[in-house]
Amino acid sequence: MRMSKNVEKTLSIWEKEYKKGLTAYMILLMLSKGMKYGYEIKQNLIELTEERITFNESSIYQMLKHMESKGFISSEWVEAEKGPKRKYYKVLPAGNQLVKIFGENYVEPMQKALIAMMNGGGLNDKI
Repeated sequence: MRMSKNVEKTLSIWEKEYKKGLTAYMILLMLSKGMKYGYEIKQNLIELTEERITFNESSIYQMLKHMESKGFISSEWVEAEKGPKRKYYKVLPAGNQLVKIFGENYVEPMQKALIAMMNGGGLNDKI
């Protein structure tokens, strides 16, 4: 199906805005389960999105640097079994708090609403 220019333009904006915010959330959520290094985070994101979404490695590292500067994560260099040292990231208490609050206040209600609407439900069912 061919998209109109307005649809194409709007999709491009949405993809950038929502991808950026949700990727940061997904990274924090992932790190709340254990330490990971940058490339591992990227590969996990690709796998979790069933290879339908691409992730730019430099963008991920920028997000990690930003989250570290805000006190949500910390990093440490660890010797690798093969190759150079790897910089591992772990979530800090403030990062866990952010994940919990954002998940409860935004992700869970939005997910529930989207699933209901995609399954044919929605506002008309509530009125």
